[in-house]
Amino acid sequence: MEEADTSLRPPLLVLGLSRTGGTSLSRALGLLGYERLYDLDDIANGEPEQADFWLRAVRRKLDGEEGFDRTEIEALLKGYDGVRNVPGAAFAAELIRCFPESKVILPTRDPDSWHASCLKTVHRRAYDPILQALSLFDSGTRTYMTLLQGLQQTLYGGDFNHRGKAALSEHEALLRERVPAPQLLEYRVTEGWKPLCAFLGRHQPPADFPRSNDGDAFWRACRERDARVARKRVGEALPVLVVLVGVVAWAMGSGGFALMVVVVVMGMAVGAFSRVS
Repeated sequence: MEEADTSLRPPLLVLGLSRTGGTSLSRALGLLGYERLYDLDDIANGEPEQADFWLRAVRRKLDGEEGFDRTEIEALLKGYDGVRNVPGAAFAAELIRCFPESKVILPTRDPDSWHASCLKTVHRRAYDPILQALSLFDSGTRTYMTLLQGLQQTLYGGDFNHRGKAALSEHEALLRERVPAPQLLEYRVTEGWKPLCAFLGRHQPPADFPRSNDGDAFWRACRERDARVARKRVGEALPVLVVLVGVVAWAMGSGGFALMVVVVVMGMAVGAFSRVS
């Protein structure tokens, strides 16, 4: 892995839209010394303030304002080597303005296959029934889901099915217009190491170029996140549920019956907890 002084270099901006090979590229960049690239996983698995920042930026942008300024984004990205894909790509203009000295990578993909992939993954996730159910009793999930839907609105006008491919073309045109040619690499992960290493001034690692993140892997990651939330909420609610059911059962019958009900409820809760795991 390449050694680099991350405190002195400007952040690397990987500004492809979701499903353009960003996960494979991120793993490759990690082997080149860019180990921490901010992306949607940092929001899904991070503190609520992460989602709050981007939700505020989405609302500003939908109101016709800049999503954030350099001071705000620098504070968020402290300790990171850069950003990759969404949510950063939804604010490409702001990031390019805030970091004019940065190198920018634009991952690209055939528009038809990209559109089909998004319909099965990121677009569906924004309106996922399981995510909606979790949002009813988990405020963090509620904010996260609202953010996903806000990003759909910001990027595609809330109509990905009809606007998606046009928005992809507009996004690519924006980067070509705003980023000086020497600082921009248009890149497909099928190209492998050579153009990437040349652009970043890095030696090619001996390892094969990483390949990852098919649709199944995407949904496995989503369900792992959902399971963590569900386990946490079940663990918090179980003591209250047991006491409540026990009190109700005691009021309806004998203490022995109440005890039996409590045991049964506990068993059901533990069983549900195990299935979520």
